[in-house]
Amino acid sequence: MQLFLSIALSLAPAPAQISPAPDSIVCAAGRKTTLALQELDALLLLRHAHSPRGIEIRRHLLQGRLVEAIGKEQGIRVSEAEVSARIATLEEQLRTSGQASTLAEYLDKTGVDPAVFTDYMRLAVLQEKLTRSAVGIAADASVTGEQQTAWLEGEIARRGVTDRPAPWSDGWVLTCPPVRIMVPELLNHLRDQLPETELREACYHLLLAKRIRRRMPDLSPKELERAVDTEVARRRAAAESDPAYAGVPFERLLASQGLSIDSLAQDPSVAIAALSGLYVDRAYGEDGLRAAYNTERAYFDGHYGEALGVRALFLRAARFTNEFVPRTFEAAEAEMREMLAVIQSEEEFRVIAKGRSEAQGELAEGALHWMPKLDKQIGSALLKEAFARWGGHSELPEDPAERVVGPKRTPRGCALLWLSSRRPAPAWETMSRHVRQDLRRRFLADVLEPSEVSMNLAGIPGR
Repeated sequence: MQLFLSIALSLAPAPAQISPAPDSIVCAAGRKTTLALQELDALLLLRHAHSPRGIEIRRHLLQGRLVEAIGKEQGIRVSEAEVSARIATLEEQLRTSGQASTLAEYLDKTGVDPAVFTDYMRLAVLQEKLTRSAVGIAADASVTGEQQTAWLEGEIARRGVTDRPAPWSDGWVLTCPPVRIMVPELLNHLRDQLPETELREACYHLLLAKRIRRRMPDLSPKELERAVDTEVARRRAAAESDPAYAGVPFERLLASQGLSIDSLAQDPSVAIAALSGLYVDRAYGEDGLRAAYNTERAYFDGHYGEALGVRALFLRAARFTNEFVPRTFEAAEAEMREMLAVIQSEEEFRVIAKGRSEAQGELAEGALHWMPKLDKQIGSALLKEAFARWGGHSELPEDPAERVVGPKRTPRGCALLWLSSRRPAPAWETMSRHVRQDLRRRFLADVLEPSEVSMNLAGIPGR
């Protein structure tokens, strides 16, 4: 079953001739600001014309079109009965495996349109028949996925591919005789293959950038260019100082994602970051930042002030066990007390947490986490006890027993904390950056929230 599904879902149907999207198609809206499909398409091409995923999507499109074309060349077709038989086999295998009781249920879970899937299956069966014919495999013998892939790759190599870099001003993207992929067809396939969450994010970025510009009507093109250049330079500095990239030049990092300095500067996400910072600088200035801090001092200190360095150990638990929760609160507490009996140092806590903790994200595997007084990752009871244990002293207690907080029950289980160290409140130079960043976040939320964006998926070709 997985072989058939992987072949079916990796090939693209051969659509009819697709015309460019008309300007009138509205693909998204938010707070009475609308987004034309052509605006979304331009961003999709900017981000994915040469990205690794975009190249893979383009390759899948070519494969599907070429299988269709070779079938026509050789007069090999797939009947409805053959497609129905293959689908029936898949449906039976789905039921047997327990993945779904029907194919319709499975497609609904995976978000695949039944009509598109049927066309995918037709192409998968056609590729199998073409491989049999080319390799000389009998009709009653099996054809492996590797054989089908090798045949198709061989055909592509034999025919040759002309894959051109964007922009595709004359309308065509690549050719592999007799197939020619045009820009509208590629866009249709991009919209179909990219996750809905990514399309929503792209629409949100475009709408948000539009609305920010409206909030800054006096902004000159020169000011916009300077703000974007500053943001690109900030990103360059951050990337080049990151040890994870080991001194790799910024341009090379961008190229690995199919981007360039020019394409990055055109991305609305860069404009959003640049203009939101510029807006806050205009609206507040240095004195305004300090005034905002003094007005909400408890908030800013609670989120960005002094912090305790902690390591966490979490076990899922509930009042009653079920298929998702393996233990009761009492059982989790008993497990943790057994762990505490052998923990005498931070390193021992870290090792046990790495092997036993079920925490996710920043708290996973006993990693060091800086916890301010209004931390969102740690439950309020643990927060209060941890800061009470520290007690405002310059140093944390030396006794290992005093370094452990918990076990404490949380809504999803039980937790232990190891108090590792303390970080004092930052100087104003650092705190002012936190205040500015927080005010930028508030400005963006005031302009447009992601939840306010509605998408017209039914009206978007390819969805």
